[in-house]
Amino acid sequence: MSKDFHGIYPMIYTFFDAAGRIDRTAMRRQVDACIAGGVHGIAILGIVTEFNKLDVNERRQIIEWTAEDIAGRVPLAVTINELSVHGQIEIAKAAAGVGADWLILQPPPIKNVPESELVEFLGRVADAATLPVAIQNNPMNLDVWLSNGGLKTLNRNHPNVTLLKGEGPIEYVRRMMEETAGVFRVFNGRGGLELPNSIRLGCAGLIPAPDCADVMARIFDLMATGEGGRIEEAERQHAALLPLLTFIMASPEHMLCYGKRLFARRIGVQDVHPRHPCIMPSRFGLDVIQRYAADLPPLTPARR
Repeated sequence: MSKDFHGIYPMIYTFFDAAGRIDRTAMRRQVDACIAGGVHGIAILGIVTEFNKLDVNERRQIIEWTAEDIAGRVPLAVTINELSVHGQIEIAKAAAGVGADWLILQPPPIKNVPESELVEFLGRVADAATLPVAIQNNPMNLDVWLSNGGLKTLNRNHPNVTLLKGEGPIEYVRRMMEETAGVFRVFNGRGGLELPNSIRLGCAGLIPAPDCADVMARIFDLMATGEGGRIEEAERQHAALLPLLTFIMASPEHMLCYGKRLFARRIGVQDVHPRHPCIMPSRFGLDVIQRYAADLPPLTPARR
């Protein structure tokens, strides 16, 4: 249960066709492009996958298609966001059945319940799982999260709870890592805004949107060498990305509006059909993306 999961795991988008169905071709192209860009793994069914706009059959379909498209080339992390213990266990079984490598459990978004109930809920799912388990703790974008004490209890009582998708400003992540005594392999997020500092802090990796995942993978690999000149180059590349990341990361819906369109253009997907409700792009916003992303080359899917 202590596999060395690390690096950049883009949380992939859901592309829809003109009829509102999940676009099979675009989803495959997305996975192939990310792998061609050097990512270390793929993650699915998080906020930017629009899990809250997908029915359970669509979520299962994305799990099956993504595993098929990865074909063992990189690890697959599956986020589970069902609202019941039974529902989460069933999705965990489905993910394991198609060869997923680890799971990311979201606490159910039910406010004003004792934390002990959330710990019990997640612990029951972890006990039924056959894969390593991460807990998603994201106070910025999720309605419910666990205290650091609750996280430690899960790790102590359930040996496969060894990973943490602990998203937040770098000082929040630092305190979380210290107060959980280093028992988790931690993946930060926040779109890669603090990628170099996350690596310096000891995070195992990041789970950003896929827009610039190829550049982030290079930055991670450069930082991982520990060599001064390569770390300086990683910092330079990250600094060049920051204006774009800052614009895209205004909110999750902003990311789905502009980041998804940027990524579609990079991988050669011609049309982005949103699933409503959503925000729509302005001419000004598209011009900002065009200007900030001018130096990003096309991201060509690898041939299989």
